[in-house]
Amino acid sequence: MRERDRDSRAPARGTPCDQSQLNGGSRGFTLVELLITVAIIGLLAAMAVANLNNALDKSRQRQTMATMRNVSTAVEAYNTDNGHLPANGITADQLKTLLVDNVFKAVEVRDGWDSDLVYTASNGAYTLESYGRDRANGPQNITRQTRDEFEYDILLADGQFKYSPET
Repeated sequence: MRERDRDSRAPARGTPCDQSQLNGGSRGFTLVELLITVAIIGLLAAMAVANLNNALDKSRQRQTMATMRNVSTAVEAYNTDNGHLPANGITADQLKTLLVDNVFKAVEVRDGWDSDLVYTASNGAYTLESYGRDRANGPQNITRQTRDEFEYDILLADGQFKYSPET
């Protein structure tokens, strides 16, 4: 290579120069920069998944309450038409069959977590209960303050929520 060609690549005297100009203008990322970027993306993804799960549980809770209202309306209509409530101790599927045959064309009796609603009746009063995300009976004292505790049971008695995120 001739002396003149080598000098044509070098910056003029007094001109600032960085390493990328000497290496042909391309510069890659360092391993540390890549690791930091991957760590930040991982943290953001973890926060997004946690928020998504919470939002899904809230929607299941709201779906459950809407389902319980619909079943309650069907039970009230059944009571009006037949002069008595459906019998105590029947399963959710038996309740659904009874209500569909006599009152509505379609009634859903499963909560947002895909568990059967629990129906009980005695002395002209009835209750519907969802056991929540944990599918276990109790605790039943869900309130506005504990509405993000999705293991709490939701209880509707005679058409009114006794325990729910709205009470």
